[in-house]
Amino acid sequence: MRILIVLTIALVTFSCSNREKSNIANSASLKNQPLKNEKKIAELNENIHYLGFINKFYFSNKNEAYIELYFNKDEITTPEYNKLEKLTDSLIYKDDENSRSRFPASLSAKHFDLRGLSKLAIYDENNKFVCNADFVRVEYLNQDISPCFIAVYKTDKKIKSENCYAISNSEKSLETANYKITKDTVLTQKLLTKLNVPKSYSGLENSGTHIFFAKSDSILSVVNSENSAYIVLLKGEDFKVLYKSTEPENINNLQVVPVMKNRLPYLLTRNSKPDTDIMWDNLLYYDGTKYTNAKRQRIE
Repeated sequence: MRILIVLTIALVTFSCSNREKSNIANSASLKNQPLKNEKKIAELNENIHYLGFINKFYFSNKNEAYIELYFNKDEITTPEYNKLEKLTDSLIYKDDENSRSRFPASLSAKHFDLRGLSKLAIYDENNKFVCNADFVRVEYLNQDISPCFIAVYKTDKKIKSENCYAISNSEKSLETANYKITKDTVLTQKLLTKLNVPKSYSGLENSGTHIFFAKSDSILSVVNSENSAYIVLLKGEDFKVLYKSTEPENINNLQVVPVMKNRLPYLLTRNSKPDTDIMWDNLLYYDGTKYTNAKRQRIE
């Protein structure tokens, strides 16, 4: 009887020890779990071009990057969002602050706008080509700030710059830029005075970007006031507002992309609502009369 008790205690201790080791292994930084075979998604190969900022996983050293996805529905409720989160079927990565979960490929196109996202060409802030990237899968990225559904890509090499952007399914080289960009604070103050609006709290240097076109007297300016963002075209003495945000908005990061529409470049922006943590991206293009949002960041 005493031998049986000793053996039982030994087995329980061994089992608990293994369970503890298993739990430690499961909480390790990167899980290289084998994933289910991904289903081919036809929508990825549509002849539509996405243009947006590319993001890196700060906790990963792999050659990978991601973009945030748009839902197929223009508006989604909190219960619907929570249901989508529960559809994930494989844990890819977990640490104390972040987790990545696989979203089934068979359901991805039903819920997310994946049109034209099969392959990305990535460029740095100087519009220099960095590398190509191939679609891997849809994931749910759960993080302390702004969890989101993402498209994950395998890149040809590690992306070093923090301010890269990507164009999908595009084989042609970008046009040669025919402009230069400055942060002229005198011009920023002049425009804010013309607009008759209070300057932004972030100061003049961070509130105005001015695009001077070569062999022209035209200047395209993006400026922030206290509560709004503006795009203004100066041509000689002419002054025309091409964009004013309809809701409280400041443009925090601006990428001028040498892809032209009606002779003016696409503008890729990171935006925020003043005095809040609400942030989002926009792709703006000139429709011949004004700058407007490109729906779901697809090139018009």
